[in-house]
Amino acid sequence: MKAPKYQVKLNRDDNWHMDRPHFHEDIEILLSLSDGGDFFIENELYPLSWGELFLIGDATLHKSFSRQSYRRYVLHIAPSTLEELSMPQIDFLSCLRRSVHRVQLDRSQAAELVGLFGQLEQAKENEGFGSDMKATIALLSLLLQVFSYFQTVDRSTVSYNPDFARITPILEYIGENIAEPLTLDSISTRFFMNKYHLCHSFKAVTGFSVMEYVIHCRVLRARELLRTGMRVQEVSEAVGFRNNEHFIRTFGALTGTSPKRYAKEYLAGDRI
Repeated sequence: MKAPKYQVKLNRDDNWHMDRPHFHEDIEILLSLSDGGDFFIENELYPLSWGELFLIGDATLHKSFSRQSYRRYVLHIAPSTLEELSMPQIDFLSCLRRSVHRVQLDRSQAAELVGLFGQLEQAKENEGFGSDMKATIALLSLLLQVFSYFQTVDRSTVSYNPDFARITPILEYIGENIAEPLTLDSISTRFFMNKYHLCHSFKAVTGFSVMEYVIHCRVLRARELLRTGMRVQEVSEAVGFRNNEHFIRTFGALTGTSPKRYAKEYLAGDRI
């Protein structure tokens, strides 16, 4: 088995407010240990309170803010690791795709999960004989408990944000056509909107301009393809860049590294 690719941490912030949603290539599991705030995931809105457990897929737009001190355990894990750890009776990725994003835990459930997060955090830091296996066991224990909580969640607890709901078809269209020459004109025509209204509505909801979001999606998709070993030039074309140098510059600006270096580090196991 390959070494699992994940990061786990207990985060603390006195003030926490995200100006706009973000997304990343890994899967995020977040356990809130604070009250007072809100959590947006795609077009869904949840209250942020103690014992809220969130399961956020890769490339899923999300944003959170807290009105007071914000404590939470966060696990970021590579989709490839979830796939490798899956077995016939528990396919983590399939469970993720079917699942809602949030479940409210009771006191005993949350306390148990805090203990599992702590065990994983400690196991990951330890060295010595069998430390890697102990860390993997701790990771599996946490994942099994987390995913078990999402098996019987009632979707009626979801509150939809109407502004996000109006933009969701546009987000989906961009994601499904990322290799195409997307422009403001083509997108506004597709959704029968004038460009000004499209730009204003999109920015108000997502915090991104339309083309900024397109670029982020292209780079996100490029990272997925680079992890398969595809050549940089091929990746550039596959995600809609018409100029390889522009792709390399844009990728570097958004990720802090070049496509070639990113692929090398991932294939060497240095990135999740």
